[in-house]
Amino acid sequence: MEGDLKPMFRPRAPRYFEAAVALGIALFGCSVTQLGATDPDLAKARSKVAAGGEAYNRECAACHGQRGEGLASSPAVMGPSALPLYTRDPKTSTNPALQDPAEQQRDQNLPAGADTRGAFENAADLYRYVSREMPLPRSKAGSLKPEEYWAIVNYMLVAHGLSVPEGGVNEGNAASVPLR
Repeated sequence: MEGDLKPMFRPRAPRYFEAAVALGIALFGCSVTQLGATDPDLAKARSKVAAGGEAYNRECAACHGQRGEGLASSPAVMGPSALPLYTRDPKTSTNPALQDPAEQQRDQNLPAGADTRGAFENAADLYRYVSREMPLPRSKAGSLKPEEYWAIVNYMLVAHGLSVPEGGVNEGNAASVPLR
């Protein structure tokens, strides 16, 4: 019987294969980035700006996500890569089928390469855009009270991980609050 048993031999994968698998797993793990606001920043925003969180959830989250991560054709508004200084390129961030026809018409009337949104350099830029262009559809844009827009902007900034002045961002100090 002992002679009938063959030694269990399993060919070993070459070392370079093992190294490639390990590298792939490491790269995949490193490439996964949190979308939207982090849990600690969201918790801070909810506690500091409760009214802004309620207004954001009611008016913004359906398009931009609960974490501000961006959904469908709507851009991220909180977290990494949100609120960039550079202007938004509608050709790469919107789906024409989902875009507001009035916005499409406005953008078509602009000269080639024209700025469709403007850069968000400070909280005043963000407030100016949000209070003029949101919420969508276009027929609802600008329909909130100024204090609701300020609450939403404050909530977004805190959830984005930025510091806001004591008492929050308002018309008097918004230009001095950078979005970096």
